[in-house]
Amino acid sequence: MNDINILNKKELERAFAEDFSSPVFPVLGEIYLKNKDFNRAKKVCLIGLKHDPENINGHYILAKVYLYNNELIEAEKILATVIDKKPLHINALKLIVKIHEELDVPNKNKLKYLKQLLTISPEDKDLEKKITSIDSKYLKKSKISSNTQIGKDSSIMQKNINFNIQPNMATLTFVEILKEQKHYYEALHVLSIVESKTGNNSKSKQLKDQLEKLLTELD
Repeated sequence: MNDINILNKKELERAFAEDFSSPVFPVLGEIYLKNKDFNRAKKVCLIGLKHDPENINGHYILAKVYLYNNELIEAEKILATVIDKKPLHINALKLIVKIHEELDVPNKNKLKYLKQLLTISPEDKDLEKKITSIDSKYLKKSKISSNTQIGKDSSIMQKNINFNIQPNMATLTFVEILKEQKHYYEALHVLSIVESKTGNNSKSKQLKDQLEKLLTELD
């Protein structure tokens, strides 16, 4: 891959022909997509993913192909998989939100991805408007839940006296962000806020166990 000019379509085509699992296939697929050669873009992605099914970029480009072909349901399914594997994939999140504006999906599904985007971009007022148009009391409820939990969870706050969190950022996605950045106490604090709003589930329990184990290893 290092010897390939990723801007040269012919070099990418040759590399892909020699090895269908080559990581160049999403790049080649995107070039076809930009040239509006949707059939080749789709074919390259499908073949590449058959040989490298975990390639996130390949799935994302394929979703864009389906979107350009107006196959919104297929695009949505693929993007949901991408986001499940990589919750911080902001382009996939933006794309699925756009698709949900076109599709008649339940508000619960719309809110899920809007909230994930807001976690990454908490100052985005447009996102706030979209969320409150579906759940007018969401931001207010989040603030109340956050303030209540902060009072209960003083032991963690003492560990992180300078840690402040916007109420609308208290989501499992944000917990995962903090975990990746090795802010384990902060992650546990946010997780406790999430659980106060939504209750315990298998995902939150798994995250809590992981964080507690990581903190034990630090000690």
